[in-house]
This record gives sequence, C-alpha cells and structure tokens, in this order.
Amino acid sequence: MIKKIVIIGNGKIGNAILHLLNKSLYNSKNKDPLYSIDIYDNDSAKNPSGKTLDECVMDANFVFLCIPSWHTKQAILDIKSYLKKDVVLISVTKGIDVKSKQTIDQLLEKNLKNPKYALLSGPMFAVEIMENEMSFAVLASKDKKVFDQISKLFTNSKIKLEYSKEVHAVAISAVLKNVYALIVSMLASAEKGKNTRGYLCSKATEEMIEIMKSLKLNSKISLGTSGLGDFFATVSCGYSQNRKVGEEIFTKGKSTIPSEGLLAFPSLIKILGNKYKKLPLLSLAEKILIENKNTKTEINKFFE
Repeated sequence: MIKKIVIIGNGKIGNAILHLLNKSLYNSKNKDPLYSIDIYDNDSAKNPSGKTLDECVMDANFVFLCIPSWHTKQAILDIKSYLKKDVVLISVTKGIDVKSKQTIDQLLEKNLKNPKYALLSGPMFAVEIMENEMSFAVLASKDKKVFDQISKLFTNSKIKLEYSKEVHAVAISAVLKNVYALIVSMLASAEKGKNTRGYLCSKATEEMIEIMKSLKLNSKISLGTSGLGDFFATVSCGYSQNRKVGEEIFTKGKSTIPSEGLLAFPSLIKILGNKYKKLPLLSLAEKILIENKNTKTEINKFFE
C-alpha cells in the first residue's frame, strides 16, 4: 500500500514542498507512484481536491504543516483526533505562538500525545525551490528514525538535509533569524552601504549566540544552517517577508504586512526577561516596535 502525504497550507512554501516531493514521487524501476499527495487549504479557491481537513489527514502517514505560526496551534487542535498513531508531522513554520509564547516544537508536544515530528528549517525560499535551485535545511527530530523516514521522501529532489536532535535549539535559532533579519533590514535602510550591512550582521550574530547561551541551548546551532545560513539568505534576499517588513517600518514607521519576525519579537523579549536589555539591537527594536518611538530618530541615535 502506498504512503499518504498531506500538505496543510497551499501557499508559496506549501507549493514548494509539493514541488520537492513530486521529484521523488515515482519508483524509477516501474514508474509506479511511491505515495499519494493531498494538499489542503482553508481557502476553498486554494483547496484543489475539495476535501475537508479531516478527510485529508485521516490515514495520512506524513503531514506537512506549511502554515504561519499564528495558525499552527489551531491546526494542530483541528487535526489531532483524526491522526493515525504512527503519523509523522513535519513543520516548516519558524515562529512563536503569540498567546502561549511557545515555539512550534513546544506546541506539538503539549497538544499531541507522544507525537512523532520534525522541524524543517533553513534557507528554503519557495521562489528558488520552484525554479529548481538548491535549498538547504536542518531536519530536527528527537528520533533519528523519523529523520530517516522523512529524508527518503526527498531522495531525488534538490534539497540537502542535515540531521539534528536538538529540536528546541533549532526552533529558537529559526525564531532568532527572523527577528534579526527584520532588525538588520530596518537599520540597513538608513545606511545602505554594504559596510553597514556587514557590521550589523556581525553584531546580530553575536547577539544570537548570547541569547542561545542565556537560554542554555547549544549556540553552535545558531551558527549553522537553521540559524546563520538562513539569516544570511534572508537579509540578502529582496523577496524575504522579514526584510520587506523591516524596510517598511523604516520608511513608514509601521508595517502593513505581517511577518514571523515581527510577531515573534514581543514574545522573544518576554522569554528572555531583562537579559535582552544588554543586547543593543534588541533594545533598539524594543524602542521602535514596542514603545513606538520614532524609527529614524532611534536609528540615528544608534549609529551615533
């Protein structure tokens, strides 16, 4: 019997995951499909099969959560009663649930009983995946067997996967890359030179390492593919949502579009407590994003 894969979220990243999976869909010997794929979205216009969510996830062997952090908890609650005992969940979300202040791994563990899951995190821009460019990610799971199961789904695709058992460290490193990509993009809008951007990236890296240490997590994770690798890709990419938001905040004083970094920031500083006040970039972001002080004035003070 062929395996069943379900992708929840028919947006850019959901389509990119589908694109990668399709590269490994068929058995090269006899051309038979190795698994079936359903893609579900709450928007009926983006729900090609017309199936309900429970119809999709029922009997699924793998479920990819390709949705923003602000929808993740509800999605977990909606599907939990329909999931098979041995189903494997894979989340590509890089954020914090605003209400509970929990990262995605914590949401999965709190709301599901003994879940088998992994976090997929790294430089994986959907646009480049759809253009058959290489992408790279850490596939973090506490169980190496889960990593092996998932990695087989991408055998013939152009994504390079690394294993990590430090799931929470990977989740936090992904949050930090979003937050700091937004902050660096905001400041770099004031001083557009490459020298300034290089300086800011180095300072952001220092702060990410300090945060990982303060949370008693392996700081090397923040220097790897799910941290620094994804951070550099984000701050250098014009179609990054976090970069767009940072630039818009500098230009307009506020953002009209959401991003994971923007929504995660208040939760991050609450998790850190007073420790964040020793970090210049986070302290500056607090003045602008929380205290609503004038963006350009505060940035000028920072550079002075």
